[in-house]
Amino acid sequence: MNRAVLVLCVVACGLAVGSALWALHPGTSGPVPPPEERPESSQDLGRVAGILSVVVLAFLVALIVVYLRTYRDTRSTFALGLVVFLVALSAQASASSPFIIEAFGEGWSGLGAFYLVATVFEAVALAVFLYLSLE
Repeated sequence: MNRAVLVLCVVACGLAVGSALWALHPGTSGPVPPPEERPESSQDLGRVAGILSVVVLAFLVALIVVYLRTYRDTRSTFALGLVVFLVALSAQASASSPFIIEAFGEGWSGLGAFYLVATVFEAVALAVFLYLSLE
């Protein structure tokens, strides 16, 4: 299968799972303040960042699979090191997901747009890493 198609499949899977989480996510608990008292689109930013964090996790899972196969075929300690690194990065990405943060009762922080931009850069970098790793 073409590398670009595989990367797009990972993006599609991440978007699908992230959108499902968005649909199932109850949002913040308690009464919703009137629109004039709410920060502009902060909840939507948090949920978009949550969806992107799931896309990042999908890229990380795909990369773990690629490097586990490489390790199985070559017994390269470098490939094993990459798997360990990618697992640690996956744990960090999971723990910092807005869905997880809100699930533990913490509200979406004031980082909104900054977190979203950082997650976009992370997703693009991992997409390039996956594309190159599939050679």
